[in-house]
Amino acid sequence: MHRQDGPQNGGEFRDQVGKSHRKNDMTDWPNLCILLLTYNRLEFATKTVRSVLENLHYSGQLRVHIADDGSDEEYRESLRTLVGGYSNVVGVGVSNSERRGYGANYNLAMQAVHSHSRIVLPLEDDWQLTAPFDLDPLVKALGEEYFGCIRLGYLGLTQSLSGEFILANGIIWLLLNPDSPEPHVFAGHPRLETVDWEKAVGPWPEDLDPNTTEFAVCHQPEAREGVVWPVSMLTTNGGLFAHIGSYEAGEGRVHPKEEVLA
Repeated sequence: MHRQDGPQNGGEFRDQVGKSHRKNDMTDWPNLCILLLTYNRLEFATKTVRSVLENLHYSGQLRVHIADDGSDEEYRESLRTLVGGYSNVVGVGVSNSERRGYGANYNLAMQAVHSHSRIVLPLEDDWQLTAPFDLDPLVKALGEEYFGCIRLGYLGLTQSLSGEFILANGIIWLLLNPDSPEPHVFAGHPRLETVDWEKAVGPWPEDLDPNTTEFAVCHQPEAREGVVWPVSMLTTNGGLFAHIGSYEAGEGRVHPKEEVLA
């Protein structure tokens, strides 16, 4: 997609596998919101925002919500201004959980996001989208209601993780087995979710560090149901999103690490 000084919405889009798609009337599509979870690392967050908004295609209305956990106002305004410069974004929301942690940041943002959108793309602020990516086929597949959460990062595991192949909207998916020994059926990587699925999972635990928060959500039965991985679109080490950094919670220190496709 393009900033406001570039081509406007409309016409044809060619996705990462070279397929051509004609954009449809926005009224045919549910509102979709990119949820950016961030705190005090503008360089990483800026790279994330630019990569997503310049590579992502969606035929419906696209919103962005900046969920900040207590950075200064200048930080939030910088991101708001950046996002607002893209013509494919129809609205920008901002929330501030004031250093109450990862879970509280997520929960506060969802109160706003769920009021206007039916599909959510949660995204931490250190993932870059590496190629043009058309969300239309994935949103259509979510509409068939076989599943509610599409994992878009790499499929990492430390224990046995099983599933079954299913076909939805012409795409092959691995529907993950919720009873697998592997804790991470759900994962905090980039993903596409329905609001109904998120409401079934419920609020995230608060007052925990980010890793412990994610691990707790992974063990909730509702977060292990209806989770798929699009094997026809991703390789086993990802391919669409690159993880560009790691963060030591609560101390504001960025630890760059070797880029891994995820």
